[in-house]
Amino acid sequence: MDPQALFADAVRAVLQRWTALNLAVTNDWGDGRSEEKRDALFVQIISGFPAGKKAPDPTELETFLDQFMEQNFSTDADDESPYEVSCLICRLHELIMAGNIAEAQSLLANPVASLDACVAEGDADDSDSDGEGGDEAGEMMMEEEKEPEQVELTAEQQADIDDGWGVVVKTTRGRRTQVGAGGVPDT
Repeated sequence: MDPQALFADAVRAVLQRWTALNLAVTNDWGDGRSEEKRDALFVQIISGFPAGKKAPDPTELETFLDQFMEQNFSTDADDESPYEVSCLICRLHELIMAGNIAEAQSLLANPVASLDACVAEGDADDSDSDGEGGDEAGEMMMEEEKEPEQVELTAEQQADIDDGWGVVVKTTRGRRTQVGAGGVPDT
């Protein structure tokens, strides 16, 4: 099989596994044209990888994916998935063009995440009559169930908190959060 056709199949497989994109398409965040927009994304990605040429930098593809999701699905994928998808696609291109088909296939052999895990408990169609807001009780329950993220403060940050200021720090999970009095992340 032609390497470019194999690469196209690999990209299609990656896009089918991308949870953020699948949620956007499944929930029709693309204004009634979600599947067309997913197909357009596929075509644009493939056209950015001409046969026999070096793959673009993964950060360029990441930027494109971020912009595409924002412009076409009004979605900000802040879970780092555009970066992961871009790195995987670039790596697959490199492997397939080098003839390492078995290694490329092994990268695609990982199990696909189910969207069932992305549905809240209870009726998935729960919504306010005005279309705004959400299930506040469910949101509060999720907040209570979350284990507080740990933060490490420098002496200077602790002094600022002691003076009544809040500081923004990275948590142990790599997220930024504001820390207030007592060194506890604000929720």
